[in-house]
Amino acid sequence: METLWQSLVRGSSDFMLYAVLPTVVVNLTWFLSGLFCLGLDAVPALRKYKIQEHDNGTGEFWRCIRHSLRNKLISEIPLTFASYPFFVWLGVSKELPLPSVATVLLSLLFCLVVEDAWHYFAHRMLHIRWAMDNIHYLHHHYMTPFGMASSYAHPLETLFTGFGTVLPMLILRPHLSTLLIWVVVKQLQATMVHCGYEFPWRPSRFLPFLVSASFHDRHHRRFNRNFAPNFVWLDRLLGTADEKNLGPRRAQ
Repeated sequence: METLWQSLVRGSSDFMLYAVLPTVVVNLTWFLSGLFCLGLDAVPALRKYKIQEHDNGTGEFWRCIRHSLRNKLISEIPLTFASYPFFVWLGVSKELPLPSVATVLLSLLFCLVVEDAWHYFAHRMLHIRWAMDNIHYLHHHYMTPFGMASSYAHPLETLFTGFGTVLPMLILRPHLSTLLIWVVVKQLQATMVHCGYEFPWRPSRFLPFLVSASFHDRHHRRFNRNFAPNFVWLDRLLGTADEKNLGPRRAQ
């Protein structure tokens, strides 16, 4: 791994490593994981795990792709590029040795906790009437979410909630490799809770404090519940948790 990492960073500029590389990694993860979720609809044996019976259709899929790409160009990519000088200034290292597995895991746990708290309160603010009517309504276009819809949002929402992904990096100042792993983990988690399927082997079945797809699905249908992205504890503590089974929304 260290040999591969050395080959990656040798001769690469800070801009390429701290701005372009995270952008490529996170968007490739978004696209591939979104395609994987789309492929689930093509497997009849998996229909029994689908949370809602409603299908968005091919037209909605392409609408989501077009809007999400525009949103990324307007907000997500500029946020990543604007963050890179701070990563360099704060001392996010690209040098060997690579961090240990234990260090990476503890860093990821810290990032998930910090991002969860930021996102919870930012998300609740987006449900204030003005913000809902002018910004957050876009993300609620899909009452039946699917993987790629995790990035279907207003550019201002992406900047506001997306800062929660950058914030733990600014606090921890981890190794660049940890930063790359973090953006992959966060994107996979966002895709997972929007996938529209509740599988028996899901992580939340064994770790019940994790947000599941059905937990977040209820937010898209109830609007004023289940705001947290990673863990259920803030919703439970602050009285915004809804963990009842609403039943499937029928195909239209």
